[in-house]
Amino acid sequence: MKITFYGAVREVTGSMHLISTGTDRILLDCGMFQGRRKEAAEKNRLLPFDPQTITNIVLSHAHIDHSGRIPFLTKNNFNGQTFCVRATADACEYLLMDSAHIQESDADYLNYKMVRNFLSSKTMPDSGNKKISNTSKNIKKLLKTQGHKLNTEKINELIGEHRLEGVQSLYTSEDAEAALDSFKGYPYRHPFVIGENATCTFYEAGHILGSAVSLIKVREDNRTLTVCYTGDLGRFDKPIIKNPVLNFEETDREGDLMIMESTYGDRLHAPVKDLKPQLKKVLTETFDRGGTVIIPSFAFGRTQE
Repeated sequence: MKITFYGAVREVTGSMHLISTGTDRILLDCGMFQGRRKEAAEKNRLLPFDPQTITNIVLSHAHIDHSGRIPFLTKNNFNGQTFCVRATADACEYLLMDSAHIQESDADYLNYKMVRNFLSSKTMPDSGNKKISNTSKNIKKLLKTQGHKLNTEKINELIGEHRLEGVQSLYTSEDAEAALDSFKGYPYRHPFVIGENATCTFYEAGHILGSAVSLIKVREDNRTLTVCYTGDLGRFDKPIIKNPVLNFEETDREGDLMIMESTYGDRLHAPVKDLKPQLKKVLTETFDRGGTVIIPSFAFGRTQE
């Protein structure tokens, strides 16, 4: 058995690890790199293997930095199944479709800027602020509809007409829908087959709804090897979500390798009960002075908490 780490190594996005055996190639997560647009876009389009060689995917949870490139894998001829907890499969119906919409919108906007700049360079007068302003308005009018939405049909027509190198979205809504067809949800603590000689059992990770610690057993060379992949782990005593697992089934208590996230490995968190009075204080003080509280948070998981 061989394990190769392709993402979330010395960084916190793009989770993707490959378990290779004599008979199976199991992918642990297939996440999207996030950060600076250009750098992330380049990383997300790079696949270090042929998707057709992947047997199946084991998905720890629905967050895009763990699931976001599954449609891209499907677009590139991955034809296996994606195994996850049932709640994760349900959440991905929304998150992956939303991600596809973002990919499409980003590509449309970049194409709009490219065509706008190209037309400006061809038609912009040498001098005269009024002429420049009018020319700019005419170009924008050409490339946008009355509702100020991008006229993607016209933009794509001009890209073809002038032989410009248009930007293609990482994947489309159709790709996301096709990927979702491969999802298969399972309950916690229920062993199931993920390959010719591999099984998996999910345990509660306590991170978000449907998050899982994956206990993978591989039979090879007349012995069984056990890999524990934690995915992202949550904290104890949080609202809504159950605590991370402490008691594994007796048959799953001995492992050969643990792959664990360490996003907050060098920090000591205060107990949740100590944070509630602090949040209340901020809310009441801001309300009393007529202000507005803005809480930046991940849309799925922490916002609900």
